[in-house]
Amino acid sequence: MNFLFQQHIQNELNAKLSKSLTFDWYPINGGSINTTYKITSENYCYFIKVNTITVFKNGFDEEVLGLQFLKANGAITPKVILQGKFDSHIYLILSYIDSAVHKPQFWESFALQLANLHQHKGTQFGLEYDNFMGQLAQKNTYCTNFSTFFTENRLQPQVQLAFEKGLLQPKDLQSFERLYKQLPNIFPVEEPSAIHGDLWSGNFIATVNNKAVFIDPAVYYGHREVDVSMSLLFGGFSELFYQIYQQVYPLEKGFSKRKDIYNLYPLLIHLNLFGKSYLKSIQTIVSQF
Repeated sequence: MNFLFQQHIQNELNAKLSKSLTFDWYPINGGSINTTYKITSENYCYFIKVNTITVFKNGFDEEVLGLQFLKANGAITPKVILQGKFDSHIYLILSYIDSAVHKPQFWESFALQLANLHQHKGTQFGLEYDNFMGQLAQKNTYCTNFSTFFTENRLQPQVQLAFEKGLLQPKDLQSFERLYKQLPNIFPVEEPSAIHGDLWSGNFIATVNNKAVFIDPAVYYGHREVDVSMSLLFGGFSELFYQIYQQVYPLEKGFSKRKDIYNLYPLLIHLNLFGKSYLKSIQTIVSQF
């Protein structure tokens, strides 16, 4: 990161803290989209993610709103310290969370936290603003039923994008059209739940006191099975997590057969971002229904 940008961040933090500090910058792993750092000075420690205005035209506004949404619905999130723009860069500074080993007590606590989040209800499926899943736009137009919401706001935009990129063929579009007609019979009827929206193992931090801190949200009021399904997509969490969740807030029967339908959305996101290695999984799921 160039000196002028670092100096800008230091000045902004010093102004907020009413201090005169010099921060040390340490590159850390923070996903495939943003450049991330741990920055420290004396007793202060922060996490900063950096990108360019060409990737997120509103800066990190939607991410901040997502963190606020989660917190307002009972979830634990990092504290937002600062966000802004400097030249072509955008940045978001959060409190730094030290991660800990995933103990059994953590998975129990995490399941209870997720069940609590899901018990915060909305009146419709969707959200008052659009946001992002990864770096792709996520449409959140309100709908009164989940099958319509999932078809029009989740599957159709990603299917169309994949077709325009040459990643899906006309026969794939026809298969999806047949699937859309089946969705009202597949999803169990529930009230809209506050959900994280992108709940995989990279989007939470286990703390030393066995709590889960939710990060990188793609929030909206959706079907709670979206989060549980997504958690299973890339290897899954501890079996204890699912046992506790089922005890606290049981899923409707047949979830194991439905989960792949929900995961079509993140798989289409990955297809559009990373290419055809995800195509076979998508085609297999669609053909099953």
